[in-house]
Amino acid sequence: MAALGIFLIAVATLFLAWYSISARRKHRKAREVVRWIQSALGGRGQVTGISWTGPAKFRVPLRLASGVFQHAWVVVELLPQQTPVQWLFNKARNRHESLTFQADLDFPPAFSLHVHNFRWIARSSRRTPANHAGWKFECLQPMIISTRPDSQKEIACAMASLTRADGSEFVNVSFQRRSPNFSATVPLESLSPGSPLRVYMLDAMRELAGSASASLF
Repeated sequence: MAALGIFLIAVATLFLAWYSISARRKHRKAREVVRWIQSALGGRGQVTGISWTGPAKFRVPLRLASGVFQHAWVVVELLPQQTPVQWLFNKARNRHESLTFQADLDFPPAFSLHVHNFRWIARSSRRTPANHAGWKFECLQPMIISTRPDSQKEIACAMASLTRADGSEFVNVSFQRRSPNFSATVPLESLSPGSPLRVYMLDAMRELAGSASASLF
């Protein structure tokens, strides 16, 4: 019984130490991400605060100088790792941290559109390496699945804007009539100091959002 008690105390101490260290790392990472966001704005806006909405999720309101976005904010999802079990689960699933920009538009879109970025690769054998030097890749045209029997000019305009921009890093992009009118999700590392995408990320989102408003005229 004494050995069992010592074991349980040791396990509890380990979990408390893990949780304490994880909490400090989480808040340090959150402060770092806020600096990334402020730097990525490039003087065209500023961060106005931060509020935690979950154990590993926080919201950052923005004040932007652009006339396209209204009531803009960013939702950041870090990897939950409050316990060793969560850390191992995330490692096994190869999950990634993400950043979602959300805002209302000056002119709400007259349509709803949800775009998901998938990367597929086909090969003749599972043993063939995916990075083989002999592979030839071909870029296919986007495929649209719609619930409407007729096509909409607005959707075509938004899709054309998405294909013109370098949207390879966009995981999800959505337009909808209700708030938030515009939403775009990218991997969190896209805004890290070493990423070349951070320079034009806001411009790419502004172009996408502007395509919905432009299609109204």
